This record gives sequence, C-alpha cells and structure tokens, in this order.
Amino acid sequence: MRVLLVHFFTFLLVSFADCRNPVSLEDNGYRDVLVAIHESIEEDPLLITRIKEIFTSASSHLHLATEYHTYFNNVTILIPKTWSDNLTEAAATTERFDLANVIVDQPNTNYGHNPYTKQILKCGDPGQYIHLTERWIKDKQFSWYYWGDSGKVIVHEWAHLRWGVYDEYPEEEYDHFYYDENGNVQPTRCSEAVTGKSLNISDNYKECNTDPSSGVMPSTGCRFFPDLDNNEATASYMYANYLDSVVTFCHGNDEKDQKAKHNRLARNKQNKQCCYQSVWEVMLQHSDFGEGNEPAVDINVTPSFLVVQEIELRIVLILDISGSMNTNDRFDLMIQASTKYIGYTVPSDTWLGIVEFSTDATILSYLVQLSDTDTRKQLIDKLPTGTGGSTCIGCGLNSGIEVLEHGWESPSGGILFLITDGDENVRPYIEDVIDELVEKEIVVDTLALSDEADPGLAELSEETGGTAYWYSESDSSTGLHDAFTDTITSRTSSSTSTPVQLSSYKTTIAAADTLSEYVYIDSTIGRHTVFFIFWDFSSTEAVHVVIKSPDGSIIEDGDTGKYLEDYNTRTITVAIEGLAQSGQWFYNITNPDSVDQVVEVSIESTSTDPDADPLRLQSTVGSELITESPPQVAIYATVHRGYEQILGANVIATIERPSPYDPIDLSLLDNGVGADITGDDGTYSGYFLDFVDAHCEQACRYAVQVTADDGHGTTNTRTLISTGAMPTNYDVIPTEGDPVPIGDFGRVASGGSFQVDENVHIPGEDEDPYPPSRISDLESPSSNYDEQTITLRWTAVGDDLDQGTAEYYDLRYSTSFSEILDHFDNATQITNDDLVVGNLTSPLPSGSEENFIVWLPTKGTGTTYYFAVRAVDKADNEGDISNVAQNTIVPIPTSGLEWWEIFLIILCCVLAIAIIVWVTVCAMHYCQMKNKTKDSSKTANTEDLDNPSYVVVY
Repeated sequence: MRVLLVHFFTFLLVSFADCRNPVSLEDNGYRDVLVAIHESIEEDPLLITRIKEIFTSASSHLHLATEYHTYFNNVTILIPKTWSDNLTEAAATTERFDLANVIVDQPNTNYGHNPYTKQILKCGDPGQYIHLTERWIKDKQFSWYYWGDSGKVIVHEWAHLRWGVYDEYPEEEYDHFYYDENGNVQPTRCSEAVTGKSLNISDNYKECNTDPSSGVMPSTGCRFFPDLDNNEATASYMYANYLDSVVTFCHGNDEKDQKAKHNRLARNKQNKQCCYQSVWEVMLQHSDFGEGNEPAVDINVTPSFLVVQEIELRIVLILDISGSMNTNDRFDLMIQASTKYIGYTVPSDTWLGIVEFSTDATILSYLVQLSDTDTRKQLIDKLPTGTGGSTCIGCGLNSGIEVLEHGWESPSGGILFLITDGDENVRPYIEDVIDELVEKEIVVDTLALSDEADPGLAELSEETGGTAYWYSESDSSTGLHDAFTDTITSRTSSSTSTPVQLSSYKTTIAAADTLSEYVYIDSTIGRHTVFFIFWDFSSTEAVHVVIKSPDGSIIEDGDTGKYLEDYNTRTITVAIEGLAQSGQWFYNITNPDSVDQVVEVSIESTSTDPDADPLRLQSTVGSELITESPPQVAIYATVHRGYEQILGANVIATIERPSPYDPIDLSLLDNGVGADITGDDGTYSGYFLDFVDAHCEQACRYAVQVTADDGHGTTNTRTLISTGAMPTNYDVIPTEGDPVPIGDFGRVASGGSFQVDENVHIPGEDEDPYPPSRISDLESPSSNYDEQTITLRWTAVGDDLDQGTAEYYDLRYSTSFSEILDHFDNATQITNDDLVVGNLTSPLPSGSEENFIVWLPTKGTGTTYYFAVRAVDKADNEGDISNVAQNTIVPIPTSGLEWWEIFLIILCCVLAIAIIVWVTVCAMHYCQMKNKTKDSSKTANTEDLDNPSYVVVY
C-alpha cells in the first residue's frame, strides 16, 4: 500500500481549535490576526477606528509583557457584506466570521460586555476565539472604567487564545481566600505582592478579613480589591491586568523579579488546570518562545491593518466517476446526496461549481451563484450521469483549482469538496498537488466512500484546514448525507439561515411494514422545514410517507407542491409551507415492496425568526489523524443558542468502526472530567478508546455522529457567573439566573471522522495502557472543630481516562504545600481507618460526586492541611496527581443564634419584665397602704383630745 508523503506537522495531534484562522509568528510579529464583525452589528466606521487603536495599544503592551518576544505585526478586520464598500480596502479571501481569532458580536448572556476567550481544551492548548462587544470597543469611558486599558485586556485574552493559560483570579465563591502554610488567611491573587483591601460586597462594602492571622475564612460576599494607586506588583496580566503597575505575567523563577513571582497556593484555574505551573512556565513550552525567536527590543511594534469585506462561500464539488463507483450503488448515492445538497442545503448566494474525475477530470460547471430555484435546478442537471475509468484524484483537484481561479482574482478561501471511493492510481497524485493547495490557501474537505478510499484523504484535509468524512456503507450509516450537510453547517453556524439538522438515521423496514416515528419542532425553529426520505436503490417501489402536524393536519402523496417524489434519486421530499407549528410531528413510512428496504430519514429546519439564533448542535474531533500509541481521541460537542449555552442535555456520540465491528455509543458529558475541562459550560466531551485491530483495505477510519435531546426534562439554560477579564467592579458581572427549561428538542450533527495511522499499536484485551484521568476539582468545603474532621469532595474519574470505574484512590495530606505537590509519595497516606465517611477502595463510576470526611490528628489555629488524590486502576496505572485542596480545623464563629437560644433569651426577657412589673406594683401598693396608715393615726389623735377614755400607747 502506497503511503502519502506528508509534512511533518501533520503527524501532530492537532486540536480542532487550530482549524480557525491560522496566525503565524515571523520575526517576533504575529501575522494575519483576524478580527471579524458579525452581520448583526450596524455599520459604524468608529468601530473600525477603535479596533485599530486597541490593537495598536495591545501590540506595545504585548511586546513588553512577553519580554520583547512578540507583538502584533498585521491585523485583518473583516466587515459584513451588508456594510458599505467604501469602508473596504479589499475583498475577503480566506477570511470568514466563523474562523476569526477575535469576533465582535452581541453580548454573551453569561459575560455581558466582559471580554472573554472561549477555551475548552487542556492547559497549553489554544483557545477558540476572543469575544468582544460593540459597546466595549466603542464606549471608551465605559470599558476603561471597568477594565482599564483596552490594550492590556487584549493581552490578557491573547494569552488564553494563543498559549492556553488560564485566569489567576478566583472563580468560585470558596476560592476568594485560602490558607497559607502558617494557617493564616490570604486573598487569592498573583503575585502576592499585589496589595489591596478585603470588602464585603453583600454588606455595603464594609471591610472584612482585617486579621489574616485569625485562621477564620471571611464571610460569604468578601472580595479582595487591589489598590489601584501605589501598587508595586508587576504581575500578573492573568490576575488584574487593569493595574498600572502590572506589566508582565507571573513566573516561577526564584532569580527573577519577586514582585511577579507565581503564587502556587492561590486557588485559581491556572493552578488547578496547569498543575501549579506559572503562566510563564506554560508560555515557554510554546514554539513562540523557542529557538529562532529571540527577543527584539528596538523594533517598531505598530501593527498594520487591512479592512476586507466578507464574500459568499465558493465551493467546488469534485466527484469521482471511476469504474469502482458502480459498487454498492456508490455513484447513485453520491448523486442523491449532491442533489439534496445543491437543491436545499447550500445557502442562497453561494457560488458552486462541479468537477468530475476518473482517469482525467472534466469541469461540468464553473462557479455559479445560487440565486433562485431555477439556478439550483440547472446546476443539478449538470451532475455526472455515468461512470468509468481509473482514479486520478490529483486531476480532480487541479480542475477544482482552475474553477476557483476562473473569473476570480484569487482562489484563496475557496473550498474543494472531494468525494471518492478509490485508491488513486493515475498521476498526478495528491502529493503532487498538495503544496499548491496549501500555498494558494484552498481548503479541501474529503469524503471517503468505503474502506477502499485512498488513505491520504484525511491528511489532505488536515493540511489544508478542511474536514475529513467517512461513509462506511453499513445499513445504519448516515455518514454520506451528514457529511454533505456538515460542510455547510460547520462553516455558517453564525447565520440564522443555515439549516439545523433535527433527525438523521437509517433503518430497515420489513416488506409491507410501516415505520412510525416522530420529531419535535421546538420554538427556535420552523422556517423552511423539510422532511427527506431516501429509499433503497434496489427497490422498484417507492415508500409511502404520511406526515401529521401537531394540529392533526395530514401531508401525503398527492399534495401538490408539498410532496415531491424523485424516482431517479430515490428521494421523497416533503416541504412544510410557511412556519411549521411547534410541537410533536408524527410520520409513517410504509414499505409496499415484497422485500425489505433500507430507508434513510433526514429532517431539517431553520430559525423561526431571521433575527434570532436557533438552538444548534455542533461537534468535532480533537484530531483527524491518530499517530500515537496507545491511541485516543477526544470528541467534543456544543449545544447552544447563539452564545447562550444549553446545560443538562443528553448528548451521545455514535462512532462507526471498521468492519466487521459494530458502532459504539459514547456519552459526552459536561462535568469537568477527563476531556471536559469545565463543568456546566455547554461543551460536552469524552474520550474514545474503543479502537479495533481491524484489517482495513486502505485505512482504518472511524466516523462520528452526535445526537442531543432534552434529557427527559433536565435541559435548561441559565446565566452563570463568569467574568472574562477581571473587572475593577463586580457590579458589571451578570447576576446568576435561575434555570430556564428548554423543553423537548432533538438535534443531530456530524463530528467528522478520524483515521488511525498504520503504525499505531492497538491494545489487546490483555493490555491496559490507559490510566485514570487527573482529578482537577478536589475541594474541601468545610471542617468540624468538635469532631476534628475535614470534608473533601471531587468528581470521580474512570478506569481508563474518563471511562469506567477506577479501582481505588490514593489520598494523602501534608501540612506542607510543597510536600503534597512536589513529593506526593512522601505525604501521609489516608486509609479507610481515617475516614468517618467514604471508602477509598470503592470508587464510584466516572462522573459521580465523591464525598469523604477525614479525621485528622491536630486541630487549632496555625495548622493548615493540604490534600491531593490520584485514582488508580486495576492494572496499577496511576492517574496524575490532582489539584491541591486545603483547610484548617478552627472553631468557626457563628453569624447568629440558634432558634432555641433566641427562645430562651426572649423567655428570660419576658420573665425579667414581669418581675420588674410585679415589684413595681407591689412597691406602689405598699406606699399606698403606708399613706393610709398615717392618715388613720392623725384622725385617732384628734379624737383622743376630745374623748379622754381613749389611750394611745406609743
């Protein structure tokens, strides 16, 4: 088998974040940084002016912050095609909003106007994009008041995006303060040289935590506010970039500036995710700071800017018509999928061309703009009609380049969608064309039909920034139609006119039997709703379809204009007029034939409101080419509505494997375990490990389809407390909202495919090369002074990364932070005998919450306990050491009295008042009686003078 010669970097595990606009570093300067403005933003030249000002400032700050290693050399600003031409210096080529490094769009519900970076990969891996809002850019007074110098904010976000570091400020309520090794309470900050005050934002900003040696954590609501004036700390950009004194990132070098020294004890995401490395330590592992990029001090760091205007997609279908395409109805299926693609999936105004190839190639259509239904029909009529010949993939690619260049200044940014089943056997080969494709910045998506397709397809896509797909030809695979759909939806998800795929599956219907199913049309979709039913090419009779709307209306064969049957492509299309009703739609598919039929169903719709985002599902894989042993790949999916993340969804990835192995279902979770670095952020992740040692004809490929639904009523959206770049005032952070149920919905998306290099070793049944994942959310929420205990909790990881159940936990503690982190094996091991609650030898399944209560030998002020844990599997593979949790056992003063204490106090007060009243009344009564006695005495004395018979004795 011939192996394609590929460039070295192809063999790296490339994250899907790298599929965005590539930024290069040359002579210390970043080139081709793309800032894109969304079409929903109204035209305003001031926005462009401010972007230029902000990035000019950022370039100077970045140069200093990276010790003269980097700056922004040139920045491209992409404006919407709806804006005026007079603002544009050139037409866009490769630039698209969905690929931009920095986007300018409406606010994210969770962040408001806070700048932030979408970051879902592990420490050291790049982020996806930086999100800025129009107001933050244009309203200089507003942004400066809350975030300080806008240029410094960009440096903060660039560190996330480029080098994969994390924030050094506290994110959770319990992270704002921590115990140092002397048991003193300190505010979370980096560096420790940052001075400031601790104030209670819940109590009129009264001062709190005035005695750090008290050993008692401040009350809820206490926050640390750095001093804006006279602060001497020089770091860190990832903590409080708004401080004038901050000019660099925290480092871990004892010989460098101590006012920028990394604070390993601080409870922040950088420490938790990067194993307590400083930001500089992570940065230095990036190629930006490797050999060949020495610091440059005396250079001009003012960037140049180019304003370009967005253009429509340019796509060329490159279709294989070689003789082998007659096998298993491959040619007919390709034409079937191409017809749906041209007729319905491709957005209006897209430019589309067609090339067929076998022994050589023929251009069937140069680029034509899809402006109306007639244009689409004309282009469908130009699809290939027959097969024959050998396989010259390079010929098809060369003709595709010619189509993109015909009548256009540059082919850059054009997309070639190559569909083939063959192992190329006629020159030019892929390797003869790939350099030209890369040089001309042409993207190539590839769809491998069957196991027989050339092994170089995945590598071709990866090198050109495209996506590789695979159709296995199994009776359950929807990979063909899913690939055609995903080439559009993955590129235009920011447009409300892009279709949403609600259902996609294939099933066998027995002779004379009926399949009854349903689909939910939720409130976010309803326009251009279309049911596609594809029946078997081996059948002579079309299936019968009946669709029932929520109000009981019926659509069936004979409804002119709604129900269309195309015998040539074995397709029934049912288009719903106007806005489809929200609710449950039922449909029946009857097979009238005397033999079983394989039927495929695909249902699509678009946003209810052209100005409102629909609920979408998007998925991708961490790498399209697996080259390392043992093999592993992360699968990611996001469920979102615009920038609003959908939580609690039931997300399942179905992975097709090489024949004869069955597909496997993998739950993708949003719980912060394994591949998922942040829980409850709307990104669902999981590791796929079930590789098989198959005898593949050309290459061992795996295809991914992801489905998402409402999870039996658990799905919701809510505003979470997120900050982006830390503001000077917490008032600007959106308030966390209550969950809002989403209701019934269903979504389907292709995750593309991945291919395993032939040199990769597939583990056998007797091998266990995968350790448990690292636990990254260990925390200690409380302690009990009387019981002398500390509570610990974390999320369980698996036996193999995030899959299965670990064998036991190795939990340890120390009163030295350095010992638990740097010399874990020397720390004191906790056994089940030390536990009040929990069992270390019976871990829960991956994703479960673990709770333990540990008895410890010492309590009182001055002793801080540091804890870390690692999971161990049956083969004694040890996971990496977790983040460090800390706590102390001191008496915690209560903020109030118990109910019975209050009752006794009130009772005592009542009794005291009653006694006082009783004494007062008695005293008054005594005085009155005494006065009466005196009056009586006076009367008696007078009478004695008149009557001597009375004698008064004194």
